[in-house]
Amino acid sequence: MTEVIKMEDCLSIGELSGMTGIGVHTLRVWEKRYGAPHSQRLPSGHRRYPKEEVPRLRAIASALESGYRASKVVTATLEELQNLMDLKPFIESKPDTNADEQVNLASKEILIESWVSWVHGYDDDVLLNSFHDQWGRHGALNFILNFAAPLMERIGKGWETGELDVSHEHFASECLVSFLSEKWRQMNIRKNGPTVLITTLPGELYSLGIIMCAVVTSVTSSKVIYLGVDNPLEDIISTAENYKPEIITMSISHAFDPTTAENLLFKLRSELNSKTSMITGGKGSPCNIPGISYIPSFDKYYDFLSNFNQPEKTKV
Repeated sequence: MTEVIKMEDCLSIGELSGMTGIGVHTLRVWEKRYGAPHSQRLPSGHRRYPKEEVPRLRAIASALESGYRASKVVTATLEELQNLMDLKPFIESKPDTNADEQVNLASKEILIESWVSWVHGYDDDVLLNSFHDQWGRHGALNFILNFAAPLMERIGKGWETGELDVSHEHFASECLVSFLSEKWRQMNIRKNGPTVLITTLPGELYSLGIIMCAVVTSVTSSKVIYLGVDNPLEDIISTAENYKPEIITMSISHAFDPTTAENLLFKLRSELNSKTSMITGGKGSPCNIPGISYIPSFDKYYDFLSNFNQPEKTKV
């Protein structure tokens, strides 16, 4: 087996169970009855499973929850599973009123697992093509809320459990950054609403968060001024003084030092016009700094901007 698959790319059945939520006994029954998931044996006789099986098995779990029987899905590929969900079939075992919702949720989860499988293989062509397809089907805001954000949550969990490497996380982030950068700039043309300055604190090198903010901002009538990452405070302050944005939006990643973030935000708030709204988000963002609104999710950020864009008399 070690000549076919590297040991670091393999999982024990217990590890596979933990990453997929499928019980060890169930996995053994499936392998014996259906020949899947496929394993290879060590010289010691122990079975090992490739990490690439994780997205497919998680997708199978979603299909089972939506009502499919194991005999129909256990040997299916991710593409076949997605096609099953796209057909919106009769639910075999759950004929309740939530059936359509369950199928739609399973379809989304299976698509994201397909994306994770392409991340495993560093297949940027297929991944980007699928991004384009879902963007066209669902629109910018739904793409961020229902696909891009859940994908990165899934990538993060895969990294935490050892399914994915840091290189996989970087690859997925860069694919989204490349895709979304072009999209928000196209949407930002000829906007005449409130100006939103989007940037990061000095030392922050993660750009995906602010690019996703730029997409959500561009869905509204707001006009984006995008400074990118790792900006000195004096540059942020001077840009704000010159262009007078109504809002400054910043994303702070999990990797940013919390104490440094607090100190920089306090200083920035004290230097900016008090009428300028400041918003932060991201896993590394402090949530209790006076004069700065912490917004924990992109849907709430969209709600904030939509309300901000309303005429004063209609705001609630």
